[in-house]
Amino acid sequence: YDATEYIDDAINEVLRTLSETLFIVIVVIFLFLGSLRAVIIPIVGIPISLIGAVFLMLAAGFTINLLTLLAIVLSVGLVVDDAIVMVENIERHLHEGKRPFQAATEAARELVGPIIAMTITLAAVYAPVGIQGGLTGALFREFAFTLAGAVIVSGVVALTLSPMMGAKLLRSGDSER
Repeated sequence: YDATEYIDDAINEVLRTLSETLFIVIVVIFLFLGSLRAVIIPIVGIPISLIGAVFLMLAAGFTINLLTLLAIVLSVGLVVDDAIVMVENIERHLHEGKRPFQAATEAARELVGPIIAMTITLAAVYAPVGIQGGLTGALFREFAFTLAGAVIVSGVVALTLSPMMGAKLLRSGDSER
């Protein structure tokens, strides 16, 4: 009996699912934002948020197992929403005739509260599963805290990196089709 074959197959399936998820998210973002420049900002935020989540896993002493990999796959859809909201708000300001840097600055100022609220809300949904006692808490602790960590990192990315990328990449009239 060789258990490594099962583990290798499971990890390969998770990695394939992760790549499929990333592809689907990219396509959906492009269909709704309509501009390649606007798509770049959330797409750059995804790997940074996932790397941040893996760093938090390392800091917490978690191992890479099927539940933490599942949390990473599930977090792909969660980490992109903050950046999309930021990009849409920057584009709104650009359509009002503001310069890109001014539009990004005002958009970030307007969205500090809502993005912090969304981040705390999503983290608060998953964190209680991690502090639950018994067998359920022991099984899902790493899963819950990995998801909560990915959401927190994505909130920080949406408030810092996304507005600056928006100031450099977005131009007025790019998304008008």
